[in-house]
Amino acid sequence: MFNQILIPINLAHQEQLTRLMEAARLLIDGAGSITLLYVDPILVHKSGSPQLEGSYYDDHEREAHAQLQRLSTSLQLEGVALNVTTREGVVHDQILEYASEISADAILMMARRPGFSSYFIGSTAERVARHADCSVFVIRP
Repeated sequence: MFNQILIPINLAHQEQLTRLMEAARLLIDGAGSITLLYVDPILVHKSGSPQLEGSYYDDHEREAHAQLQRLSTSLQLEGVALNVTTREGVVHDQILEYASEISADAILMMARRPGFSSYFIGSTAERVARHADCSVFVIRP
């Protein structure tokens, strides 16, 4: 069905990745490609930047990439290329931008049930689904 699937993940909720990969197996077309994307929002508002050294951000990015690498090693699927990447910025914007860059056929992501606050500001999954140029699959925990 799909050849290029993008899976944005939150490293604070790595337990969700098993469920996402099960869904990806059902969606991938033979020898496709899956990309795990972690978007780090740490510099979005730059609230901590005057107090923190630049090396802190570099270390933080290296650690996030290392975590993604470890996850991808444990998730290898036969015949499927598994890539990892990290980005910085507003999460939904970076997901949409990267999906466009890699010409993703589908975005597969988790979303929690909407709470009171999401009726006013919206969720990341909702924003991605609303603006994506490809199919978006949202899985509830």
